[in-house]
Amino acid sequence: MWFENAVAWFTEAANVLSFAQLLAAFVTAIATFALWRVTRVLAVETKTLAAMTSRPFVVCGIESSLADSTALNLVLRNTGNATAFDIKARITPPLPKPNGQPVEDVTETLLDVSFLPPGVVLPRKGVMSRDIPETTFSVEVSWSLMPGATNRETLTYTMEA
Repeated sequence: MWFENAVAWFTEAANVLSFAQLLAAFVTAIATFALWRVTRVLAVETKTLAAMTSRPFVVCGIESSLADSTALNLVLRNTGNATAFDIKARITPPLPKPNGQPVEDVTETLLDVSFLPPGVVLPRKGVMSRDIPETTFSVEVSWSLMPGATNRETLTYTMEA
């Protein structure tokens, strides 16, 4: 009985058009919800990516000097996309003096820099390669996002000369 009524209802052109409009509205609603959901996820991920890429990232390393092929420079490098503030670096064991003499009563080399803009390389100390052959250094670099901030980011690693 209900099947015959449904078939009779669909035989009228106005009813078929109404059903097609109802079906189209339902499909459009589902598509709109899916699009809203995808757009929301994309917006959240874009915000996270923007926050992560607009941060400083400071590393400390020993690089060849342009002055002499046997000379090395201890350098700080900001590879991030924002300025780093209150940079502190600690290198253990301490680097020798530029003349090759060991440093007396010091267990580490300390560097303090107030700020370092993005993309800048800051040479801090020179040393001859013969004075640090096959030495492994422990490095700890820390920096803050704002001057005087208590929240600091820290990077710890080892490097060989």
